[in-house]
Amino acid sequence: MKFLSVVALLPILFVGFANCGGSKANSEAINFQKNPPFKIAEVYYQNWVAGVEEGGSGKNVHITFSEMETGVKIQSIYFNNKILELKNNSAKPMEYIGFHRNEMRSDVIMDSDPMKEAQNTPSEKNIFSLQKNEAVLSYTFKGKTEYFKISNLPEKEMMAYPQSNPNSHE
Repeated sequence: MKFLSVVALLPILFVGFANCGGSKANSEAINFQKNPPFKIAEVYYQNWVAGVEEGGSGKNVHITFSEMETGVKIQSIYFNNKILELKNNSAKPMEYIGFHRNEMRSDVIMDSDPMKEAQNTPSEKNIFSLQKNEAVLSYTFKGKTEYFKISNLPEKEMMAYPQSNPNSHE
């Protein structure tokens, strides 16, 4: 009986260790660009909270570029174990913001039966091992996807949105 338990456990351990090594290898295989085709003027992240119940909370990453070569397409930023799509304002083409909203997951199954819990959708896996204040900017240039690591990403004071729009006249 003991032998059967050990034999049954070995494949599980093997698969677990194989997956750990694989993700580390993927992260190490990515070369970060040292001289990207752009210059960052300012970058920071900022937590926010809505002023109304059920309004939620989240974190935004702000990047302002001072220079950018023609043909660079900014895609996303990997930060805080999340992948945020970066969007820019057409009025300010050198400013990009990645939005993340903390979501209360009501679709998560918590059960003593592991088969029921196995139905949960796994969260998106970040391919980088980053410190708390690090991020990786993903962009394309000359048809190739490149990555630039941002260190010492500063945090600005939390933004608390008011309960109602102060500019509206009721």
